[in-house]
Amino acid sequence: MAEPGFVEHLRRLPLFSRLDDRELSQLALHVRLRTFKRGEAIFHKDDVGTHLYLVIEGSVKIALPGEFGQEALVALMRPGEFFGELALFDQAPRSANAVALEETRAALLARDDFLTFLESHPQAVRLVLEALARTIRRLSDRVEDLIFLDVPSRVAKYLLDLGQVQGGEKPELNLTQDELAAFTGASRVSVNRVLGDLERRNLITIRRRKIAILDPESLAKEIRV
Repeated sequence: MAEPGFVEHLRRLPLFSRLDDRELSQLALHVRLRTFKRGEAIFHKDDVGTHLYLVIEGSVKIALPGEFGQEALVALMRPGEFFGELALFDQAPRSANAVALEETRAALLARDDFLTFLESHPQAVRLVLEALARTIRRLSDRVEDLIFLDVPSRVAKYLLDLGQVQGGEKPELNLTQDELAAFTGASRVSVNRVLGDLERRNLITIRRRKIAILDPESLAKEIRV
């Protein structure tokens, strides 16, 4: 039997939003809910891919590990987004690490159940393809940024991109300087220097794991192509 209220969790996920009550109830029988602690690994690169993950609460970072302990941040997954679908299609090992950035609740759908769902609901295939396209576009944009933008421009651009996702006039981002350095392909020292300069000019404020954007318009002018 599905967990009480679980159908409503699924209904809020874009991948399942078009299903009727009966279909959602049937799907809920195949989905299990799991909570991950902050910093807990959800899966590692080269693990066998067995499940699709859908973020209900919290956030997850997808990162490529380096040879000497460093990492390249690929994406941050927020509530309503899903990840881990690539390994389910080709049955290849996981291509990256997935780690909970804060306490995170996720819905897990096994490979066979996920593929059966797609076969019986063609409209969901479009959402999956859109997610795959976003992943490819995101990686292409990152390569372009690393080639053409300096560190201050990359930091400003990434902060604005996250702020746009979160919304609001002065978005507050749940992001550490290490994570920002990993995503922008810069050293922590360089990122710390850039953030310090932005804070002195009242473009942002920094409080522990929070970076608040105070002046998005001025921050956008920091991006020099």
